[in-house]
Amino acid sequence: MTDIRKSVRQIIRRCGCADPETICEKLNVMILEQDLPECVKGFTVRMNHKTFIVLNQELSFEDKRFTTAHELGHILLHDGTNSVLLGCHTSFCLSRYEKEADSFAAWLLMYAFGHELSGRECVTTEDIAKIAHIPQSVAENAFSESGGKL
Repeated sequence: MTDIRKSVRQIIRRCGCADPETICEKLNVMILEQDLPECVKGFTVRMNHKTFIVLNQELSFEDKRFTTAHELGHILLHDGTNSVLLGCHTSFCLSRYEKEADSFAAWLLMYAFGHELSGRECVTTEDIAKIAHIPQSVAENAFSESGGKL
């Protein structure tokens, strides 16, 4: 598996922040909000050498931030991969890419909210999920992949 924490630290250093929207601006990734089916939170489109993240306009602010961070994970970790093409034409396990993008989003948002976590004696994945506004299962997966280290 890709060293996701290292990738997150590199993009934070490169862009000078851990805010997904600001990172998109610095990488010239446009964020669009559209009326999408309820089951679709967002996706990434590359067209004419431009990259777009398309978000469901009905999502909450927190869900838009997480989805943006997740899609940034796809852009930075899985460059040139078209999941629709892979899903239709190969037996490649797409869930691995989704899990990696979730972990990327989790670490990016944990760094973004790290100041709220520092100084605590005991930080649980439940604390991380609440503070960073990420699904607890995603925080648990990211945490377990790191060997239990923040």
